[in-house]
Amino acid sequence: MRQKGESASRWGHGTSAQGRGIRFFDRERELHRIEEALREKESMMISGPADIGKTALMLNLIRSLPGDLAGKCLYLPGFKDLQHLVRNLIQALHEAKSPRLRQQLKAEGVSSTNFDIWLKTLPSARLKGILYRAAQTGDYRVILDHVPFLTHARAKIIKELFWMRDTPVYLLMRDDQEFRIAQFARFFYWSDRQCLTLGPLPKTSACELLEACIEKFQLSRLDLEGFRDEVLDLSGGVPGAIVKMCELAADPRYQYGSYIKTKLVHIDYLMSGSSLVPPAARRGH
Repeated sequence: MRQKGESASRWGHGTSAQGRGIRFFDRERELHRIEEALREKESMMISGPADIGKTALMLNLIRSLPGDLAGKCLYLPGFKDLQHLVRNLIQALHEAKSPRLRQQLKAEGVSSTNFDIWLKTLPSARLKGILYRAAQTGDYRVILDHVPFLTHARAKIIKELFWMRDTPVYLLMRDDQEFRIAQFARFFYWSDRQCLTLGPLPKTSACELLEACIEKFQLSRLDLEGFRDEVLDLSGGVPGAIVKMCELAADPRYQYGSYIKTKLVHIDYLMSGSSLVPPAARRGH
C-alpha cells in the first residue's frame, strides 16, 4: 500500500478504470500470478493490446502490497532511449532511498538540490555502473511500462539487471510487438511461465464492467436502448475501451436529446489513441 506522503508521480497517472474508481472484473488469476512473481523475484513479461489493463493491473497490485514490498517496486511509466531508461531507474532508486546510491551521492557531495543536474552530466558508462551497484544491494523489482522497441543495448541493460544483479524486471508491452516479444523472451531465457498475455474480458465480466461504468458516469438517465450491445460489440471486451467510451458518452457533445451517438463515441475513442483526450481540448487545436 502506498505510504503517506509518497509522491504520486512515482506510480504514474493513467486513464485506467481503477483511476476512475471502478473495480477490476475477472482479473484475479492474473493478479495472483503477477503478485507471485513479485514476491518470488521472478522476472515476467506482461503483454496485451492497448487498454487491456496492463498498467492498471500492475499499479493496483503494487498499491495493495505490504509497504516494505511496495517500496522495493521501481515503476517506470515509459522511456525514450537507453540514457532515459538508465537515468529514470537511478531517479527511482533515489526516490526509494537506496542506501548504496545515497553513499555514493554523499561521497561525491551531491545533494537533493543538485541531484538532477549531476544525473544529467554523467556519461552512459558511468550511469550503468551506478545503476548496477545500487540495484544489486537493495532487493528491488524493476517494472518497465509502455516498453518501446527494444534494441539490443536496452535489452542488455534489462538482462544484466536480473541475471547478474539479482534484480527481477517486469515488462509491460503491447502485443502488436509480438515478434519482438518472442525474440527477446528467448534473449532473456524466459519460459512460457514468465510470459503473461492479457485478453478481452469474458462477456459476463464485460457486462458487469459496463453496468459499473453506466452508474459511475450517470448514464442511466439517458436512453440506453442499443447502447449496451453496441459498446460491448465495438469494445471487443477490452476494459479500457468500455470505460473510455462510457466516459465520452457522458459528454453532451455525444448526445442528441436522450440518445447517445455511440458510433461517434467509438470513432473519437479510436482517434484518442491510448489516452483519453477531452473533446473540447482535442478540437481546440
